[in-house]
Amino acid sequence: MSRVFAPIQHTHLSDQVYNEVRDRILSRVIKIDEQINVEEVAAELQVSRTPVVDAIKRLSADGLVEVRARRGTFVKGITEHDAVEIFQIREALELFAAHFVIKGPDNAAVSAQMQALLDEMGGFMSDSDFRDYAAFSMADKAFHCAMIDACKNQRMRASYENLSIHLHIMRSYFFKPLDPPKRVHADHVEILEAIVAKDVAAAERGIRKHLSSIREKMIDNIRVNGGVL
Repeated sequence: MSRVFAPIQHTHLSDQVYNEVRDRILSRVIKIDEQINVEEVAAELQVSRTPVVDAIKRLSADGLVEVRARRGTFVKGITEHDAVEIFQIREALELFAAHFVIKGPDNAAVSAQMQALLDEMGGFMSDSDFRDYAAFSMADKAFHCAMIDACKNQRMRASYENLSIHLHIMRSYFFKPLDPPKRVHADHVEILEAIVAKDVAAAERGIRKHLSSIREKMIDNIRVNGGVL
């Protein structure tokens, strides 16, 4: 009996191309509105067009590039409306996650993990400045992700990670941190204390205040830059 098999897809090559192009976008090596030429990328990375096209499709789904009819693929900017949507979704996810952690059986374990990350952040800052802003930012992201990961919801985690990509782009346009370390640290302490106390209302207030401060500063920066980053 004859059988027809589908071709095996070597996805690891597409993953490598995707990561390479995405890293260049996030580090602003490829700038907003700059065209990404499939043939040039393929030649530079010494691959065929197929993994590059696959990578472009994924980057488009991420919202990092847009394919313009009869013109090609371009790095997509972030508008004020985009920023508002991003923060609305992030707030909804974090509020849900905080409620989940507070009401769930793993409150103590997640709180301990968040406390460890808070202590780690403290080592990367002083009262007036950041000693290592990149390291602080990584611990900051992990602090918030601890709540998201506690929900054990893969789709939720993927959505949150996608938001983080766009937040990274917005942050990359600032030549200095958005808020002084003392204020950022105080926000995190407030959120963690509410989770430890299992106080849903206090956790919601802390998360909303923290995200609102960052959102408004990013939106102000978008306006200063003519409405797009």
